[in-house]
Amino acid sequence: MNICIFAFSIKGCILSDRLELCLEEEGHNVSSYAAEKIAAMAGKLPIHRLEASVANVFYEADALIFIGACETAVRAISPFIRSKTTDPAVVVIDEVGSSVISLLSGQMLTANEFAYNLSDQIGATPIITNGAGRGAVFNIEAFARKNHLYIVEGVLGKEMSNELLYGETVGFKCDYYIEGKVPDNLSNDNMERGIFVSTDLLADPFNNTLHLVPKNIIIGLTCVPGTKASDIEHFLITNLEKYHLPVSRLGRICSLHALDEEPGIAEVAESLGVKYQTYSDETLLELAGTFSDTDTVGANFNVDNASERCALRGSHGGKLIIKTQESNGISIAAAVKKLTIRF
Repeated sequence: MNICIFAFSIKGCILSDRLELCLEEEGHNVSSYAAEKIAAMAGKLPIHRLEASVANVFYEADALIFIGACETAVRAISPFIRSKTTDPAVVVIDEVGSSVISLLSGQMLTANEFAYNLSDQIGATPIITNGAGRGAVFNIEAFARKNHLYIVEGVLGKEMSNELLYGETVGFKCDYYIEGKVPDNLSNDNMERGIFVSTDLLADPFNNTLHLVPKNIIIGLTCVPGTKASDIEHFLITNLEKYHLPVSRLGRICSLHALDEEPGIAEVAESLGVKYQTYSDETLLELAGTFSDTDTVGANFNVDNASERCALRGSHGGKLIIKTQESNGISIAAAVKKLTIRF
């Protein structure tokens, strides 16, 4: 996606640098603007007149980030707002990075999803002020998509969605920390049917349980260039089975920038339906900690234990659950990302 960042102070520019790094690592094209008097010093494009700068990018960008006051963002975008079919998503972040405010949803993504993603990246609190509270119908698919959950029982999920649509209440239980108000039509009581957010597929807290499984296992993977996708996928699946981890829990596959266009890894990610993301050597080497010294594949790229570093970086400081495993020029590791379920 094409993303534009607008900053108006030195602190804002420092936060802009952090955001730019995170977003570019996810494969986005980022353009960073700053107030004219500090733009050259900060290495940003200058904002001569904010309204003119916004006008130049509003219909070309997929998302806009304003680092500053909400009032500034509202006044800047208001002349150009048309509809969700043409507008970009817009979020506002305070200059110290404590809050990310969802302001305007666009054609490529909702501002809520974007705000949650940015909050995860910089450790901020997402501020969501849409109409998803009182009077709104809880949507299971949207909830699962927002929280990166896999719907195990698809047919049951559709049946329960219809029940919710007609005003019925279903049960809800969760093994994770919950942020936000649980909708009124979800009950913690013993209901006939209910939703269970957990990795435990054998547990059935309701007579008819809809399991929503977190996709929070992050794979770090390196390989010798030219390795076949079939070999990579076989080795990956074998290790997941060895550690009793279902493929449905995979969130993404992470690797080195040097392997950004490695067809074997990209094909495996596409086959498994997960995102493929790469990181620069500098970003990976910034990670502190003790790593295994068995990653001979990663060593070829001048990064000690690249697979473990990639897994931990992709999990945003999660916990390593599979240390480096190697075979035939393929190296993998896995980390679990800390999960917060958001309404």
